[in-house]
Amino acid sequence: MDKNELAMLSAKYLAGTASEEEVGRLLQWYNAYDAQELTAYVTVEGEETEERLKDRMYLRLQAATQPPERRRALYMQGWPGKVAAAVLVLVMAGGGYYLFNKVRQPAPVAGAASLAVRPGSDKATLTLADGSVVNLDSIGTGTVTLQGVKMEKTTQGQIVYKDNGNAAVNNVLRTPRGGQYKVTLPDGTDVWLNASSSISYPTAFSGSSRNVSVTGEVYFEVAADAARPFEVKVNDISVLVLGTHFNINAYDDEQTVKTTLLEGAVLVRTPEAFKHLEPGQQAKIKPGSNQIEWLKHVDVNSAVAWKNGYFSFDDADIPTVMRQLARWYDMDVVYAGNVPEGTFTGEIGRNLTQDQLMKILKQARINFKLEEGRRLVIYP
Repeated sequence: MDKNELAMLSAKYLAGTASEEEVGRLLQWYNAYDAQELTAYVTVEGEETEERLKDRMYLRLQAATQPPERRRALYMQGWPGKVAAAVLVLVMAGGGYYLFNKVRQPAPVAGAASLAVRPGSDKATLTLADGSVVNLDSIGTGTVTLQGVKMEKTTQGQIVYKDNGNAAVNNVLRTPRGGQYKVTLPDGTDVWLNASSSISYPTAFSGSSRNVSVTGEVYFEVAADAARPFEVKVNDISVLVLGTHFNINAYDDEQTVKTTLLEGAVLVRTPEAFKHLEPGQQAKIKPGSNQIEWLKHVDVNSAVAWKNGYFSFDDADIPTVMRQLARWYDMDVVYAGNVPEGTFTGEIGRNLTQDQLMKILKQARINFKLEEGRRLVIYP
C-alpha cells in the first residue's frame, strides 16, 4: 500500500465512512507491519519509539469494534499540524497522514496515594436550616434524621430525601472543587452537581410550585408534576419546567449562563426576555445582560459530559479547558505572560492520574510547571 492510499483509507476510517473491505485492507496492512516502511509514511513530532507507535496502531485498529459515538478526535488547533492531547483518535494533519491511538487504562503506580493532584470524587457538605454544616462523607449508609428531616444515604453515596410531610425547612448542598454529588429531592427529582456547585431547596415541596436555586453546574431530571411547576433560579435568571432533563452551567468565571435541554420543554426567563427551549437547544445569557441567545442545535452529550465521566471540548481555548481541569483537580491555574493560543476539540476521561494529566499537557505542547500547593503555571 503506498502512502497516498494509506492516507485516503485512514481518512475514511476516521470519518466512519470506510467499508468493511477498506477496514480489512487497513488491518491487513497493519498485520504486515514493517517498521522502516511505517516510519517513511509518518513523521511524529517529539520523542517516539517504534514499539510505542506499533502499540498505538494496534490499539486504535482494535477500537474499530467500539460504538462510533465513542470514537472522537481530541487534538490541538493553532500549531503546525494537529498535536495530540490524551486522545482516543489522533490525527496528524501534516502531510495528510494519520496515526491511530487509544488511551490505556493506567496500571497501578507505586506511591500513587501520595500524588499531589488527583481527579475529583463524590463529596459534598450539607448546610442545615440552623446553619450547621454536615460533611456527607461522615454519614453512614441508611436512613438518618438531621434536625427532624429524614433522608437516606445510599450505598452509591447519594442522598435521597424521604416524605417529611409539609414541614419544610431549607437545606443547601455544596460540592467543593474536586467534588461531585447526586441528590434526590423530596418530589423525586434527581439532581447531579458538578464541582464547585450548590443547590438550595426545601426539605418538602408544599403549595403550587417547586422552587430551588443553584450555582455552578447542575443537571436535573425533574419529576413530572403538572400541578406544580419546577423552577430553578440563577440570580435573575429562571428556568421553568414541569418534567424534563436539562443542564445549567452558571459558574461565575464563565462568560455565559447556559441552559441546555435534553428532554421535555423549559422556559428560560430574564426580567426582560424569555425563550422556550425544545430538546437539543440551548439558551445563553451573558452576566449583566437580560438578553437571551438562542441556539437551535447543540451537542447535548457534550453539555452533560461531566455527568457521564468525561470532559468534552469543541474548539475550546486554553483558558476554557484549564477552568474545567482546575475545578475537577482542585488546582490553581495561573498564566506567566500571554495566554497560549490554540484550541481543543474532543473528549478525555475525568479519572486521569496526575502523571497522565501532565503528559497530556506536554503532548499538547503547553509549557507549564506544577508547583507546590497544587499551582499550575502556564507559560507562553
